Amino acid sequence: MFCIAKLIEMLTIQERTLVQIRAECPRISHKTYSVRCPWTVKGALMRHLVESHPVENLELIDGVKIFNHQHDSWVLVLPDAGEPLIHIYANSHDRGWVDETLREYRLRVQDFVYQEQGVEEIKAERVF
Repeated sequence: MFCIAKLIEMLTIQERTLVQIRAECPRISHKTYSVRCPWTVKGALMRHLVESHPVENLELIDGVKIFNHQHDSWVLVLPDAGEPLIHIYANSHDRGWVDETLREYRLRVQDFVYQEQGVEEIKAERVF
């Protein structure tokens, strides 16, 4: 209740409406996609992403966040802590960039998982 009262007070002082404030906010497109990834592949995938991108475009706080400074955008590849999943988040002012980047990284992750699973199967066959 207090927050609503303060919001109304600020709107009254500024003589603005919520619609006016919202119109001034930048339009951002944010999408996410989840990909199945075995527990045994998660670490190798994260290492692969770090090694395949320039260091100045990376942030390694939560998963691997890759910045595209040209578009003022980013994509975050985040391993799920409780499920065998990888979550991919893309964020930009350009909706087309978000869609294309999300598709690109989904395919990258899936290809890496398939490749690693094939290597694991070959290793398992050699043991027997």
